[in-house]
Amino acid sequence: MDAVRLPGASTVSHVRVAVPVPGQGQVLLRVGASSICGSDIRSIYREHLGRGPEAYQGVIAGHEPAGEVAALGPGVRRLAVGDRVAVYHIVGCGRCDECRHGYEIGCTDPSRAAYGWQRDGGHAQFLLAEERSCLPLPDALSLVDGALVSCGFGTAYEALLRLDVSGRDQLLVTGLGPVGLAAAMMGRAMGASPVIGTDPSAERRRLALDLGLVDRALPADEGTVDAVLDLTGGRGCSATLDASGSA
Repeated sequence: MDAVRLPGASTVSHVRVAVPVPGQGQVLLRVGASSICGSDIRSIYREHLGRGPEAYQGVIAGHEPAGEVAALGPGVRRLAVGDRVAVYHIVGCGRCDECRHGYEIGCTDPSRAAYGWQRDGGHAQFLLAEERSCLPLPDALSLVDGALVSCGFGTAYEALLRLDVSGRDQLLVTGLGPVGLAAAMMGRAMGASPVIGTDPSAERRRLALDLGLVDRALPADEGTVDAVLDLTGGRGCSATLDASGSA
């Protein structure tokens, strides 16, 4: 099958590799979409920044895939051939406290591996995935939808859960990139009003307004604080989520 690796120095390596065979508790996915995360661009594509076991291991790239189950390994019980799934991008040991609480990203066991970083990811025609990593997609979502929500939306959703956002909140989202837009979309669905976004990019502010994700989109500049206070009757926002990464 065709696949992509990222050797660094802003280069892409196209390779031909054998189609993997699913083992115990694994499924083979026919990849329908595999999106690109900001961390892929910054930490792998441009320069290999990681060190030690967390570093990129020269595997097939792509930790935001979605696809259709093409084959089942022994012991698979929940999925069937033809099922459409998104893939959660971390595989933990399955035994530690973090994994047993369903928080595999917090696994500290040496066996912990991320698709596209320490084990082969979705930038290929097929992906070998653990059944427990696969999240069934409802019919209303396409495989492209599944790839895009598997990392960016999940990241934003956890932050909103920690904030306990509801209809009692006024939500400020700083940074209207993919994660910020996801936070605004879900924050509105969770009842927050108003939802205010800030970004230095006029194009991103227009997109947030055109999609109906925010009530107001403000430039990120010296006047932002006063503008937010004006919009909230001097109270400010009860919930704030930073998706800009800017000091």
